Amino acid sequence: MSFTKQFIPKLAAETREYYNEVLKPKDAPVLFMDAVHPTQSTKLSCGWIRKGQDKLIETTGSRTRVNLIGALSLKNISVTITDTYETIDSESIVRFFWKLKKEHYPLEQTVHIVLDGAAYHIES
Repeated sequence: MSFTKQFIPKLAAETREYYNEVLKPKDAPVLFMDAVHPTQSTKLSCGWIRKGQDKLIETTGSRTRVNLIGALSLKNISVTITDTYETIDSESIVRFFWKLKKEHYPLEQTVHIVLDGAAYHIES
């Protein structure tokens, strides 16, 4: 399969068909995995502040970003596996793979993982 950053209906249909006909019927779990990087910083979009005046805004902390990797199975999305990392790169992805195998699936069990085309998912 090829990877692209834009939505292509034909590729989406092929992926859905592959999942439904090849992966879904098998006994091996299929996990959909992705990373997210939400920020925790205060971002004002509007407020009652007079032009030219400053107003003190309380914040929750100094950390501005959280890096999360998560995986879920469509058969049971209530069991979502997540972990936080200092940064998201190929090394953290491999560490997350090991976490999946060590804590959730026996090493000898086959697990199918579906990833997007992010640079840290592709071997260079």
